[in-house]
Amino acid sequence: MKISSDSKQCNITAICCFPDGQILVADLSNKNVKLLDQQYQVVSHCSVTTRPLDVCPITPSEVAVVGDDKIIHEVQFITVKNRQLLIERKLQLQHICGGIACHQEDLYITSNAALYKHTMSGKLVSKMYEDTSGLFTGSNHS
Repeated sequence: MKISSDSKQCNITAICCFPDGQILVADLSNKNVKLLDQQYQVVSHCSVTTRPLDVCPITPSEVAVVGDDKIIHEVQFITVKNRQLLIERKLQLQHICGGIACHQEDLYITSNAALYKHTMSGKLVSKMYEDTSGLFTGSNHS
């Protein structure tokens, strides 16, 4: 699924299927997302600000892509319109972003050691869980 603008080998980190059969894949190495048709051909792509780590559906035509590059922690909302990918908006967060899910208009975002609940506008509702054992927090490593 390499496209002409890709400078590196693809590293697919997430996938999301739309109701119409199109598929969105996140390519970490090339910092982009790609839209595949029902025959698995790339029909559109767009660059994202950070390394895309996970994707979740928001509506039948919109996804949230979480990305992180150690400085920027971001959620980008991407809409599919007429087989084109459009970045509609971005949320800058204050914590590491690794995984994302959406449930009842709330975003659940993981970091290396915690689970956060945010509103769709990015407001932090709560830190739901944090592993303080040191396994994922770095204190276990020298």
